[in-house]
Amino acid sequence: MNIDGEENESVPVLVFDNFTSSYNGTISQEQAQEWIVAAYFALQACGGVLNVLHILALIRSRRNGILSLILQISFADLAAQYVGATEILTLRHQSWYLSPEFCPFFKGTEVLVNTLTIYLIICFNFHVISLWNLHETHGKKSNKNPLTSCDKDDSNECLVTKQENANRLVTIDYSKRKDDVSIVFPVIFVWIVSLSLSVPNFTLASTLKLKQNYTLCAVIDSYYGQVLQHSLVIFKIALPVLLLFLSLVILTIKLTQTSTSDIENVLTKQMCEIRKLLIFGIILTIGYFLTTFQRQFLHFIHFQNAATV
Repeated sequence: MNIDGEENESVPVLVFDNFTSSYNGTISQEQAQEWIVAAYFALQACGGVLNVLHILALIRSRRNGILSLILQISFADLAAQYVGATEILTLRHQSWYLSPEFCPFFKGTEVLVNTLTIYLIICFNFHVISLWNLHETHGKKSNKNPLTSCDKDDSNECLVTKQENANRLVTIDYSKRKDDVSIVFPVIFVWIVSLSLSVPNFTLASTLKLKQNYTLCAVIDSYYGQVLQHSLVIFKIALPVLLLFLSLVILTIKLTQTSTSDIENVLTKQMCEIRKLLIFGIILTIGYFLTTFQRQFLHFIHFQNAATV
């Protein structure tokens, strides 16, 4: 009887121990999630402050095509702070937690910011490639002696032309050499594509109540929603990733072709700056692949799965 009594008394003790251990495990998991979210917001705040300082420095400086692109990328990255914070809180609550009126603004801003960021980086990379090609061409022509080596094909680049008769004619060309590439039309095209993809989200996005009190913020209309999702897959993920990877390969090739002997040459001194831009473009592209695009792709897959529930 005592043995049976001891066994009966040990049962609730074991049940209580299992309950407390599972409860403590749940608390520790929730605390870990809270710490992760807090660390994320701390990094977001630091990044936002650095972005503001960077933008102020760029505004005060004398801008060219490169700096204008970097300024726009900085503005887009600053706006991405709002998008990232809203996404994290939405995933943390497992539901859309803001007012339904904020849903169209969030969806439109998310598409606009992410599309602008990736296409502006692509525009930056190809702009650097164009600058490399331009200065490489000028460097090859500068290695010629303009007073003696005048070919028929590049007669416009000759500083001195001579005639075969006794009267010698000297012609000096004072035309300004082209040392930059315009970014006006590429930037206009980038903004048109980004606005075309984001306007439907600004106008058609709304909230939808799902099972287990889950609220989804998306384009609910079945026809327009499918057309919009297919357009986003093509123009927001597939096509820009292909262009971004292509630009990364070309940047790497151009960097390997830029030797230190060319940089030390006085006639191609500007190639040193181009080489720094090549390195910056490679780092920026790899950083985007490792961070922003990965988050964007997983976010897209998450809402695709939620929409099918």
